[in-house]
Amino acid sequence: MNKNLKNKKVKAKQRIAKTNKGITLVALIITIIVLLILAVVAIQAVKGDGILAHAKNARDKWEEAQRNEEIALDQLTDSLKGQTTTGYNEEKKVNAPELKTGMVPVKYDTDHWVVTTKDDPEWYNYLDTDLTIDEKNVEAKRWANVMLRDGLKVEDIEDASTASIDSMNGKKVNTEGSMFVWIPRFAYKITKLTVEDYKDEVVSGSHTSTVTDRAGTIDIIFLQGNTDYYGAKKATRGTGKSETEYVVHPSFTNDVNLGGWDRELTGYWVAKFEAGFSGTAGDPNSAKDSNVYYTRTFGSNQVTGKNEDILNNYYGEKQIAESKLEGENAKGKAIKYPTFTGNRLSFNYISIGDSYSLCLSLNASGNPYKLNNNSDPHLMKNSEWGAVAYLSHSKYGRSGTEITRNEYITKPNDTLTDTQISWATTGGGNYKENTTQSSTGNIYGIYDLSGGINDRVASYVNNGSEYIAKYGASMQVESSTKYVTLYQQGESDERVPNYIVNKAFYGDAIEETSRIGDSKTNDGNCYYDYSTWFHSFSYYPDNNYPFFTRGCIGSNGILAGSFAFDGTDGLLKDASGFRAVIV
Repeated sequence: MNKNLKNKKVKAKQRIAKTNKGITLVALIITIIVLLILAVVAIQAVKGDGILAHAKNARDKWEEAQRNEEIALDQLTDSLKGQTTTGYNEEKKVNAPELKTGMVPVKYDTDHWVVTTKDDPEWYNYLDTDLTIDEKNVEAKRWANVMLRDGLKVEDIEDASTASIDSMNGKKVNTEGSMFVWIPRFAYKITKLTVEDYKDEVVSGSHTSTVTDRAGTIDIIFLQGNTDYYGAKKATRGTGKSETEYVVHPSFTNDVNLGGWDRELTGYWVAKFEAGFSGTAGDPNSAKDSNVYYTRTFGSNQVTGKNEDILNNYYGEKQIAESKLEGENAKGKAIKYPTFTGNRLSFNYISIGDSYSLCLSLNASGNPYKLNNNSDPHLMKNSEWGAVAYLSHSKYGRSGTEITRNEYITKPNDTLTDTQISWATTGGGNYKENTTQSSTGNIYGIYDLSGGINDRVASYVNNGSEYIAKYGASMQVESSTKYVTLYQQGESDERVPNYIVNKAFYGDAIEETSRIGDSKTNDGNCYYDYSTWFHSFSYYPDNNYPFFTRGCIGSNGILAGSFAFDGTDGLLKDASGFRAVIV
């Protein structure tokens, strides 16, 4: 009995031992299988098509959905503010030009302009490459051009001032009307010059400064409608970001303090040429009177070298009306409407205030251009000049090359007297041949941005200078408006302090495209204390010269350029003119 029990215990221990040995082997096999499975999973995860990849994809989709939600909310907010992508041409990737009453679309054919329609695919192409639309090749850098009805003559059309665009479509322009070019809404990114780029020394007395013949780069993207969007991305706003982010150019925004308008704009029209005299010299009846009268006839006579009454204008008649008033208080005759066409004597001997009033009246009743109240003409502002300069410098314009100067200075002896000297001719005298003077390097751009005569703009330092009320009374305001931009006065009312205090301005082709030197005082002159791209003139306004003027006169040679800026007192001068913009 005891023996049997003992045997049973021995056999039981043997079975347990066998069982334990079997469990260990199975566990090992299972462990190996689990490890193999985990290895496969890990390999697939690394390869990108496994669990981790799916997790990453899920995260990316969630982030994309979040971005789309933010964009949708932004767009809803923008739409509530009246912003819309309406007007954006998907094919051409730019806002379509907005035609105003009186405007006639034109395109160039070999040696003359031809009337076209807004639906013609060949009318414009702002890209830097040729564009094929409806089996038609559209030349690159072909900015949209229009003519107004003043003096416009079209073949086989009895009266082009009233004829419909459709009736003139495809017909040759025999006599050109005032020309304007569309500047579409854009954002920009700018690469400024460094201190090392300013390498040329200029010595004036004991003062030495450096200037540069170089320029930075400007990258442009066109925006959709009057929004800040380009595709699914949104440009930013504000100063200090234009070197790292695309910034909406302020001239298209509703920020009047930075040179904007009273609403968001899809674009605006800029005169192709600086203003020129219309009609024929010596024939007062050949040009139409505006409803604006000369408020100042006292100015600088280049010939005599004195400040005196400018008795005779281009038309050979006295500017001063029959009056008991004399000298600086004399009131003049009605100012003739200008023309904005090429190859005309540049419109000079007009105060900045009178040129401002004249531009505002371009759509007045009875005007020769056939503009009406659906357009808003005005004297060009600093911000609008800057927009043109930036677009010109980009790949959609001159691609970083300097615009050739308009140095065509003339005083035709058979038409002008010594007191009627003219300093320039629009478009350099033969604009169809002078395409290097254009903002695009071809005939479709804007001229007289470099040289010609000084283009005064509706922007000034609000320093209380006596000349603001004296020569610019019509544009004197307490704060910036859509027509006038005010700049601050510095710690002292001198060029350098005024430059420093206004560095928050952007888009106006001043601070972003120039550099102040080590000097913080006015111990230099012209460009000595600060210099701008391409070695251009850089003289900031001060108490004696509160108004801005742009481009510089062609006779100043290398100092002329689209980035040049200067100050002016605003009185009648032989080398000062103006340019209009239409919204």
